[in-house]
Amino acid sequence: MFIRLAVAGLVAGAVMLFASPASAIDKPTIRVTAKTESTISVAWTASSGATRYDVTLWENAATTVSLPRTQTSHTFTGLRPNGQYYVSVTAVDSRGGKATSNLLVVITLPDLVAPSPPANVRVTDVTPSKVSLAWDASTDNAGIAEYLLSVTPFTGRTIFTGPTSLDLIALPPETTFTLAVRARDFGWNYSPFSAPITATTEASTDVTPPTVPTNLRVGNVDWCGEVKATWTQSTDDQDPQAAIRYEFRINGQPDPFGDEIGRGRHITYGLVEGDNTYVVRAIDSAGNASAFSAPYTRALCA
Repeated sequence: MFIRLAVAGLVAGAVMLFASPASAIDKPTIRVTAKTESTISVAWTASSGATRYDVTLWENAATTVSLPRTQTSHTFTGLRPNGQYYVSVTAVDSRGGKATSNLLVVITLPDLVAPSPPANVRVTDVTPSKVSLAWDASTDNAGIAEYLLSVTPFTGRTIFTGPTSLDLIALPPETTFTLAVRARDFGWNYSPFSAPITATTEASTDVTPPTVPTNLRVGNVDWCGEVKATWTQSTDDQDPQAAIRYEFRINGQPDPFGDEIGRGRHITYGLVEGDNTYVVRAIDSAGNASAFSAPYTRALCA
């Protein structure tokens, strides 16, 4: 009996010797203190034993901010109006013990204020096939999501070169365009258009067509009739590949879904049951057209 007690005591002593002490960290309680169209401010009760706080906000993905134990509030910024967010805080002690708060569901305020119209819209460069624009940024209470360009006559392709500048490429030479810009904020409010300006592309001396598109392939997409065409893009002696337009034809007819500019792929539909024959050619901004590619024939639903 004496031996058994001693062994039991040794075992118990070993357990007591090597067991980690229980964490004494308290669970914080979090609350919303303020919110706007683009911000959420929260505060929480201090947790004894905490060495830091991890504050997490979720929408489509999680964003976590680590704060010292002396800080018990935080403001998340850059949020979208009328967005639903989830917020919690986790207290962490020096041993890695954790205690997580209640979960908040917070909806930011809706944005009902439109941005100001872009100002000082100006032409910064003109070539036979390109017009470059710049403007002064709009102002808004919740931030600008994007700018939209109005072009008359409608043609070309827009490439943004900065937050408040763009190139309008693949334009015909000696053509006058009327241009205006407006802003959209994150609440989907649109500003008025800026005062319109005009720009005229220069004359072109380009008489050389682009190279012929090659490696045309056509395959079915998700269901019967819809097809995806791909090809190797053409090159041109003056235009960059991003400015080359591709005219797609099906059974000798222009594709009713229009042309592509600056890329070697196209989604369209076959026109007749059975075999359909597809070709594509390249056209530069001066209007010079390459020969058509080698044809590709594919049956619908094949």
